[in-house]
Amino acid sequence: MSDISASGQGLHVSEQEILGALQRVLESQTFSHSVTLRHALEFLVRTNLASPGECIKEYSVATEAFGRGSDFDPKTDNVVRVQMHRLREKLEDYYQVEGQEEQIRIRVPRGHYNPEYARNSEPTEPATARASQAAAFNASLKRKRSIVWIAIVALAASNAFFAVRLYLNEGSRRTVTLSPPLLSLWQPFLSSTKPPLIVFANPAFLVDKEGDLYRYDSPGVISMAMGTRVPALSDPNGPLDGKTEDGPFYYFDSYTGSGELVAASRVSRFVTLHGGNFMVERSGIASDEEILRNNVIFLGGNKEDDILRKLPFSLELVFEPPPPGEYPIGSYIEDRDPAAGQPRTYHLQLDPATGAIQVEYALISLIPNVSPDHYVLNVGGLTTLGTQAAAKFVTSAQDMAILEQMRVRAGKSKADSPFFQALLEVNVRDGVPLNAKCILVHNLK
Repeated sequence: MSDISASGQGLHVSEQEILGALQRVLESQTFSHSVTLRHALEFLVRTNLASPGECIKEYSVATEAFGRGSDFDPKTDNVVRVQMHRLREKLEDYYQVEGQEEQIRIRVPRGHYNPEYARNSEPTEPATARASQAAAFNASLKRKRSIVWIAIVALAASNAFFAVRLYLNEGSRRTVTLSPPLLSLWQPFLSSTKPPLIVFANPAFLVDKEGDLYRYDSPGVISMAMGTRVPALSDPNGPLDGKTEDGPFYYFDSYTGSGELVAASRVSRFVTLHGGNFMVERSGIASDEEILRNNVIFLGGNKEDDILRKLPFSLELVFEPPPPGEYPIGSYIEDRDPAAGQPRTYHLQLDPATGAIQVEYALISLIPNVSPDHYVLNVGGLTTLGTQAAAKFVTSAQDMAILEQMRVRAGKSKADSPFFQALLEVNVRDGVPLNAKCILVHNLK
């Protein structure tokens, strides 16, 4: 068996060790429902081992791993880039939980498709102990029951229906201890005897008889029942630029952004893996009492939920709605207390040729609720893409460690309030949010 240099460590990893690590990933619970990603990862690793000096081409991945034909054109088909993004996320999830004791780790760096292999710097347990842990973990997961949470996904890109399975605990399960960077943010939501309420943004629309949708931001919309008939549409902030259009229209409140769906899945899984439980509600029907008397994790821009604006707390970073006729491109985030030389507003950055979003912005806000010792965590973007990226950020120990360092540099001390706001800049490619970085922090007093 040949040896391969371990990434960045000057060590050597044998082919046998790599294949063993690969097999454990492929047989893991994390990858159990991802047949396509398992096939892709095995293709990348075995191709790399067979020809370690050669660069794996996108065309080869598309045709041999994802079944595309010989006419595959990466300019019109982004299947490889999208699936590689999903594969990197899955590997990260595996090594954070199931594979955290793995001695050999496999990663697929951004920018190319040649996998790299690194030795875990943490001391590892004997193989028998690791096997016992893995068996206990798998047995625990088998005792979970699946419930189907149906969320309807719309917004400009898709208007399609998705179903997500959220795994809830019924008996004993393996829980993962919070690392220090995650502790200060998540402990209030995991230590309470009452599970947190996860609320996902649920913008309202009117639909006409032809099936055309009109975004409906009327303040009275919460009191309306699904299917309510609206004789005419006159919305100064809507697509009609203040004009009135006769209906009839029908109130339709079951559309949710795909990013909010992914965010809810990620956050609920994070809470469950760390020993907590949770409740889920969509913002359109979450009551004032539910919001104000619980620890709340709100997913989506707070412009989507009138209840959040009722909290008696002054924010320094706020979402601002777009001018009439410019939704969502005209949306932006305003810094109401910018430091000297810092921008006051943060707008979406678009590709000048196509108009596609290239850079998105999102906010993380930890603020007090009305009830004593209750918190609100608002995680949301200017669009659904930002919400998805921000949810990944707050569940990553590495990203939260960087945010915590920025809070300290901004003047945080142990005597300070735990409340803060952070601004994220998110790079977007082919409609997929990639890396998010924290560019600004406000510690709230």
